[in-house]
Amino acid sequence: MKLIRRSELGWPATTAGHANPRSGLVVHYDGSNQGLAGQAHSACLSYWRATRNFHINTNGWVDIGYSFAACPHGYVFEGRGLNRIQAAQPGGNSTYYSVSLMSGPTETPTAVQIDAVRQLRGYLMDRGVAGTVRGHRDFIATSCPGDRAYAMVKDGTFTKAPGADAAGGMEEDMVGLSQGDSGERVKFLQELLRAGGHDLGPAGIDGDYGPATARAVLAARKAEGSRQDFGDRITGAAAKQILSQFVKAHR
Repeated sequence: MKLIRRSELGWPATTAGHANPRSGLVVHYDGSNQGLAGQAHSACLSYWRATRNFHINTNGWVDIGYSFAACPHGYVFEGRGLNRIQAAQPGGNSTYYSVSLMSGPTETPTAVQIDAVRQLRGYLMDRGVAGTVRGHRDFIATSCPGDRAYAMVKDGTFTKAPGADAAGGMEEDMVGLSQGDSGERVKFLQELLRAGGHDLGPAGIDGDYGPATARAVLAARKAEGSRQDFGDRITGAAAKQILSQFVKAHR
């Protein structure tokens, strides 16, 4: 799990009260779209700092309200962290942990963001927390965490093991893509490549399968020992190699 601790953001230890949450993890979202998936990772750090500032200086809370957050680039951010009361879900602030998706109502969580939540769940389970995943609206009448994320809560997307889709749907979403293609499937490919540590150039995740993406595909394949010399199309073998790079980066 790629965890960014609060100390790395220059934050002091939280003054929130102690608790012993053991019931599971609750998923939240932001009330407005953030567009962070299309920005550099540094924008996520700025967003998390701004969220804490809002919670303290506008809401009057002692600290940021959430236990953790998962960003569209696959990182987990520490909020109040382990063994602390939250201000996230009334009725479950001392019994559940919380994770905020750094996204809004019409934004679909990215593949690596989903996997970050799965890794966080595993991290908590290793510490004696139940594997249950719920949504904010399971506690009070609210739109949070949005229809898209809540559907993932209900269908078990977040309770799968990290990288669990590597042998199934994730491969199918990539196979057949080629240079010149554009759209959501290309964005998905680019998410996995970047999360696997491969450079997509200045454009980043733009949904266009251009030369930079082709170079990243080839780099991922070579890192897996492939003898092939092309990155301009995604075969079944290429998809497996890209997913292997992703899984290795998130162990």
